[in-house]
Parts: sequence; C-alpha cells; structure tokens
Amino acid sequence: MSSKKTKIYNDDKLEKEKKRIFEQAKQLNNAVLGFDGSEPTAQPLNSSGVFNATTYEPQIKYNFAPSEKVFNNGNAYITLGKDRPSGKASGLGGQGATGANAIDIVVGRLSSAPNPDGTIADNSFSADAARIYISQLTNIDFNFGIDPGKSGNMEARSGIGIKADGVRVIGREGVKIVTGRSNNATGFGAKGEANSLGGKVSQPAPLIELIAGNNTESREVAGGLFNTPEKYDTLQGVAMGQNTVEALRDLSEIVDKLTSSLFNFVNLQTQFNAALGPAVALPKPADGAAVGALATVNTVRMLTQVWSPYYEARLSKFLWEVNHLQPFGYRYIESRNVKAT
Repeated sequence: MSSKKTKIYNDDKLEKEKKRIFEQAKQLNNAVLGFDGSEPTAQPLNSSGVFNATTYEPQIKYNFAPSEKVFNNGNAYITLGKDRPSGKASGLGGQGATGANAIDIVVGRLSSAPNPDGTIADNSFSADAARIYISQLTNIDFNFGIDPGKSGNMEARSGIGIKADGVRVIGREGVKIVTGRSNNATGFGAKGEANSLGGKVSQPAPLIELIAGNNTESREVAGGLFNTPEKYDTLQGVAMGQNTVEALRDLSEIVDKLTSSLFNFVNLQTQFNAALGPAVALPKPADGAAVGALATVNTVRMLTQVWSPYYEARLSKFLWEVNHLQPFGYRYIESRNVKAT
C-alpha cells in the first residue's frame, strides 16, 4: 500500500493552485505570451522563419479607441471603427461625427521609424508600410496629403485610399478608371445616382488627375535675350489620340496648299522672266505691246494659281485653329476631363 498522500483541495486551495499553474506557464512562455496571455509581446529569437515560421518582429501596440474593434496578427491589423487618420482626436470620428464608419487595413505600423519596438502607436498614413483605408465620411485628400490639383480637395465624402511603396492594379481583361454616375442606376429620379450623402453629383464628368510627384505648382521658364519669361501649368489635359491625328492631318493639307502656291508663284515668275527678254528685244513699239501682254497673262495666272490657293490656305488655317486649338472646337486636341503632369 502506497504511503503517498492524496491531495484534497477545497475552493481556496483550488484557486491558489490555478494561479500557481498560470504563473508558471507565463514564466515558461514569457517569450511568447504577454502579461495576460492575450497577445505576443516578443518572438523567439532562435526561429529562422523558414516555411512561414515565427520570426522576431518589432512589437507595436495600437492605441485603439473605445469605438474600435481590432483584429491583428503580429504587425498586421484590420480595424473597424470611425474615420481616424492619426490620433483619437483626428478625423471626422474624432469630431464626433455620425455616419463616419471606417475600415482600416494596415500592415507594418511605423515601419519607417528608426526604433519602433515597444511603441504604442496611432495611425500614421505616412510612416505605416501599406494601407487600404475605407471610410463612409472622410477628408480623403487631406488625410493622405494629396495635392489639390484642378478638382480641389474632396471634403466630408466617402473615400477609399490605397498607399504603399508600390501599388499595382491588374486586370487580365482590362482596367477602367471611371468618374461620374452609373448608367443603369434606378430609383433616383431625374437627377440620377446621388453621392454618398444623397446629394446631387453636380459634374457630369468629374476630372481624372494623374499627378506624378504630388505637385501641380506652375513653373516658370527664363526668357532669352529677346524672349520674356514664360509661366506654364504643369497639370495639363492629355492629348486625345484621334483628335490629334486629325489635327496633324489637316495641318499637313494646309502646308501642302501653301507649298503649292509658292511653287506656282516661282514657276509663273520664271516663265515671265524667260519671256521678258525676247519681248524687250523687239523693236519699238512692238516691245511695249509684248511686255504688256506678258504682264496681263502673268497677272491672271498669279490670281488663279497663287493668290486664290494662298487665301484658301489662310482660311483653312484659321478654321484649323478654331477646331483643334480652342476649347470650344469640336476636335479640340486637349482632354477636358483627364489631366496629367
């Protein structure tokens, strides 16, 4: 018969034993578990990370707000909350706005900071590695620091921002960037599809702006000896392919007409000069009559073969400028709706 005594626990002893086991487990796993066993605070240093094994990562704790529900694994977060581009007081959520719900998908909090380990961090649209931000009500341009461009900053509207070191949009059978209202929206009455607040979409074709370098300030070119300095807009409408082709084709025809007029002038003048010598050599008064006849014939030919085509070309050039170089022209070569730097 064994002499080992069986332990008998009452409620107090059971609670003490549970605490002892828990404390022991924390000490044995303190490289993995946090103070309450809820989330990692450090990672094992002896893991190679091969086959997606755990590796050491700087530990960033998100300074979450009471209205937020946070899902995270390491330094990858999905936050369901309100519009919040930085601290708890930021954004429309920080102002107490209703209808400003947001989904923030972010990886690598404070990845560009020199020593982020152990930091309690707010959102940082500049220092975080990559983010997809979706908000029901936000100042999307201001939050991401985007140049106002031609259309200005959008304020208090729904918005989606995507930011990373590299962003790629891939469509195996096409990519479309579209502004404006849907063609088949129903139930909105004569005004058509509304914006996210139920208001009217005022512009039928809102701008698409491609701003390389996030800067649209005008630039100035120094003038030369006889030229004044020139100031030009860096954000310009892109050239429209078919209109530009038609403009160049029409211009080519105008140049052909001018060239033809010049050729006719040179040809007629050469013929006149060749006939003038023999006419002058005739005895008087036949020489004067011959020269007069040559001049009359040459004048008629100049009017029909030089001046008429020349003025036709000038008129064509005027119409060319109206049609292709003026914003109201039916084949204006610059896009009114797509701007680029």
